[in-house]
Amino acid sequence: MTTPFPLLHLPRLALILVFQHMGHRYSMHEILAFCHVSKRARSVAKCLKFIPPKYFVLNQHASSMEIILYFMRHPTVRLCYRKEKDSVTLQSEATATAWTNIGFTVVEWTKRMFDVSNCEKFETVMLHKPPEFDDFFSIFSEHCRRIGKLILYPVSTDSFTKQVVETLLPITSNISFYISKDSFKDPKELRKILSQEIDSMEIHVRGSPFSLNLSDLITSNAVKFFLRGLTLTQKELNEFFKMWKRNECNPRLEYLTVLLYEDVFEDAILSGLDAVKVLNGSSSRSSNIGYSDKIAGFDIKRIDGKIGTIKFGLNFVNFYVRS
Repeated sequence: MTTPFPLLHLPRLALILVFQHMGHRYSMHEILAFCHVSKRARSVAKCLKFIPPKYFVLNQHASSMEIILYFMRHPTVRLCYRKEKDSVTLQSEATATAWTNIGFTVVEWTKRMFDVSNCEKFETVMLHKPPEFDDFFSIFSEHCRRIGKLILYPVSTDSFTKQVVETLLPITSNISFYISKDSFKDPKELRKILSQEIDSMEIHVRGSPFSLNLSDLITSNAVKFFLRGLTLTQKELNEFFKMWKRNECNPRLEYLTVLLYEDVFEDAILSGLDAVKVLNGSSSRSSNIGYSDKIAGFDIKRIDGKIGTIKFGLNFVNFYVRS
């Protein structure tokens, strides 16, 4: 009869040497499963410094949490925590492992996965509903962990929006959020999001059109700004371009796209802008974000000399800035 070897009783240095010697035989699935055994197992797994995943994706629902780890040379690993069962399921290809009554909170579990995977940031965080977990936002506040892209689905609670603005936006590079007619009863909450200095912001509307006005638009402070399905009028868009020319709004803007609910009339948007038409087929011009084309458009000049080009489609307007 084989006697079990008390592996975790070895000194840490000896443990690390053992696992490094055996490392090529173990899959990332097994390594992540091992770290659930105990705090000591987690500590050892973290010290092994395995190659981190390319992407660490956190997908949050009301009572469950999913972590997806995408590796360059290993199969994708999915881990799911369910609050009602206090359970974790770990799946990679055809292999699955499950634990119940794991003995620590979802916040502790998420931090454990982040530490063991040696990630530098959350590549994507998706928030579907306000979480039912205590201290959920402490996952991000510790060590100011960065978020590559935050995706926020329709949320009608002001308290949750406030927590997102205060905790997540300062560490987020890009945000994409979905709004409905019930979102942002207080316009100030929406403007808190719009005013953040981030690289890219996308606003999508679900269901009935959402009212966005000029005051909201001039609050924006993103480098790239995408508006889809909002009831912004062409008159308001015209006034925005006039304010941009006077350098009175968003000096950081390099790209804007607006998808409207109505046909676009060029004269209404270009009125009073002293725009210069650029014919189709003219020489290529590049914007500050690397965009280059030969499509016809209309140039307007800001008081500091920067050029913005307005391009029209059937029901959309694109605007990009170049030096």
